[in-house]
Amino acid sequence: MQHPTRSLMHKTLTVTFVVVIVVALFSIFTLAFSIFLLAFGGILFSLFFHSISVKLQDWTGWKRGVTLSLSVLMIFLFYAGLSFLIGNQVSQQYDEFAEKVPDMVENLKSQLNETIVGEKIVDKLEDMENDDIDFIDNFQAFFRTTFGFFGDFYAVLFFGIFFMVNPAMYVEGFGLLIPSKERDNTLNFLRETGGKLKVWLRAIVLEMIFVFLTTAIGLFIMGIDLWLILAIMAGFLTFIPNIGPALAIIPAFLVGLLSGFQVAFMVVGLYLLVQVVESGIFGPFIRQKLLSLPPALVLFFQLLMGLMTGVWGVLFATPLLVVIINLVQEYYVERAIETEASQ
Repeated sequence: MQHPTRSLMHKTLTVTFVVVIVVALFSIFTLAFSIFLLAFGGILFSLFFHSISVKLQDWTGWKRGVTLSLSVLMIFLFYAGLSFLIGNQVSQQYDEFAEKVPDMVENLKSQLNETIVGEKIVDKLEDMENDDIDFIDNFQAFFRTTFGFFGDFYAVLFFGIFFMVNPAMYVEGFGLLIPSKERDNTLNFLRETGGKLKVWLRAIVLEMIFVFLTTAIGLFIMGIDLWLILAIMAGFLTFIPNIGPALAIIPAFLVGLLSGFQVAFMVVGLYLLVQVVESGIFGPFIRQKLLSLPPALVLFFQLLMGLMTGVWGVLFATPLLVVIINLVQEYYVERAIETEASQ
């Protein structure tokens, strides 16, 4: 008969071993998924240039290599031109914004302290500051990247270059991993999904430009000192639906608050108006060309991806959701309908 102590030790070691294996597998999955996200970012990078290249090819009839090179050159010249025209002003406003952040925070506290509800909010914020270790750790964990920021950036860049130069090689190579009877359907699915991602990219880039221009014009007319850097923030954050526009309002509100609550709420009103107009212009186009993405589902998936992989997960959550919904519709919904029809 086995000794009870030895039996307990054996069970404890077994449970410990299973837990260690599960934790190790989860860690490997998280790391692998983070690398997958970087590769997915590279795919979006290549699709952006490929979308421009296809348009040029349709207009001119030139070869793909020529139009692809032209698309890269056009974006480079566009960026260089913007840097030449407004780069110095952007740099100055960024430095000024960074210098004013402590003043903006103190001004917000002083304004809040003038009301009873505001005092309670300030007290709550001070309690968070006193217990700031967990908050800072969570904040740093969210923005922690796989290989460091520049490492991740270069990974996305090189993934994108490789996919952009010869996308057919990777698509056909992936197709070879699929059983022959499903290969054609899989390749068609990849092409269809790539087309939908191009539509999404085209729409989101136009949205970013629209939000930047309208916000810049509005803030400039209102006489906000840091109008350009705030408009750039608003434009870039438009890439992240739901969360991005909400985040863009915060620095704009704080800058406006330096001139009083009236100006701050006018700035918030401008941002809300821009979002309403942008949704009215681009929303129907996206719903017509793309699968309709319920805002609540997008937000849930953004939070889930952010919890799993941090900032990259939030950044790429929406296009990844487009892929997942297209996958479900192609391999589950449509096949279920075909099965019911055949019965």
